[in-house]
Amino acid sequence: MTSDQIQLIKATVPVLREHGVLLTSHFYKRMFENNPELKHIFNMGNQQNNKKQTALAMAVLAYAEYIETPEVLLPVVDHIGHKHTSLDIRPEHYTIVGRHLIASIQEVLGDAATPELLEAWTLAYSKLADLMAGHEQKLYIKQTERTGGWAGWRPFVVKQKVKESEEITSF
Repeated sequence: MTSDQIQLIKATVPVLREHGVLLTSHFYKRMFENNPELKHIFNMGNQQNNKKQTALAMAVLAYAEYIETPEVLLPVVDHIGHKHTSLDIRPEHYTIVGRHLIASIQEVLGDAATPELLEAWTLAYSKLADLMAGHEQKLYIKQTERTGGWAGWRPFVVKQKVKESEEITSF
């Protein structure tokens, strides 16, 4: 990224602070309308209580704030990476997310979303997606190298179901 592109990203920080949840709410609505097959990956309850929208807004804000020193975000990247690998998020999902995120920026910001700003955010998102996908690939490898480990979906047979409490069931 050029220094001008980095400055464009940093210039969006105040907008993200104030309207980040509006942007991410638009993003999720758009993505699920165009890619309903992704609904099984996301906790739809968290979509209704704005938890996911807020979490994504804070992550995008943090990335914009630390665009010059993304290594500061590695603990967050690791946390998100573990969550993503538990849901079998793959690199192709980042492509879908990126397409809808950039389109949402354009749709929400309207005329303020200049071609230069959209190009800067496209590059910034691409770097973030590469960072996340690379970290998650390492986590997938660690999962498969453990005794009995695997990555992805796998069939199981439920032999017993025990209601431990009103909220917990063991399988």
